[in-house]
Amino acid sequence: MRVRGKVLALDHSKNQRVMKPISTTGIMLVMTMTLGGLLVRSRPMLARSPREEQPTVVINQKNTQDLYQRGLAKTQMGDYQGAIADFNRVIAVNPNYIEAYGHRGIAHYSLGNYSKAMADFNLAIQLAPHHADAYNTRGVALAQQGHLQQALADFDQAVSLDANLVDGYYNRGKARTELVNYQGALADYHRAIQLDPDLAEAYGNRGFLLAQLGNKQEGLEDLQQAAQLFWSAGNLDGYQQTLIYIQLIQSE
Repeated sequence: MRVRGKVLALDHSKNQRVMKPISTTGIMLVMTMTLGGLLVRSRPMLARSPREEQPTVVINQKNTQDLYQRGLAKTQMGDYQGAIADFNRVIAVNPNYIEAYGHRGIAHYSLGNYSKAMADFNLAIQLAPHHADAYNTRGVALAQQGHLQQALADFDQAVSLDANLVDGYYNRGKARTELVNYQGALADYHRAIQLDPDLAEAYGNRGFLLAQLGNKQEGLEDLQQAAQLFWSAGNLDGYQQTLIYIQLIQSE
């Protein structure tokens, strides 16, 4: 599951010698689903930790899978109530269908039903304590509610379970930036880019952070790479916003 929306905005003061905590208000709105700039990728099935066994589904297996896929499609279209209804039916047939809990949680969250969303994320983790995506998704929800330390713990757990989970590193980078751990954030963005060289958002956030920390040239190079990737992907909003921040840094 991939979640993206507004990414980080850094202090725009021209006094580069005085670093202030970075606030999360607005750069690069470019996510597949919007939960405040954090990533939860929508996949046909959630990626499982190699240690996690698949649940056995015997009753109505094909119908259950069809319902699950329909729920995913409704989530993508913004029909969250319809998606919840489909996921409810999936879970009624197979209470161990981990992905259904996770995506039902996302649908609840999108409707502002935060307590129900957290309950679903907690159930997914209870059923599959080695499921990296489940921790990443719950971390996103916690971060959006301002519980950054708890979110950080979930992102830590996600990447410890799956060392190749791009979203986990990217999201932890955002959380670390909010918690003023800038070097940790840079390390996470770097790892996310190693795993996914086309992740424009990671280049953009790393570039802006580098520039604000005084490494203007490297920051601009990252932002230019982000702009190129946005353009190649046909993401004009991301491209145009990145150009604005390039111009902002060049004018300082």
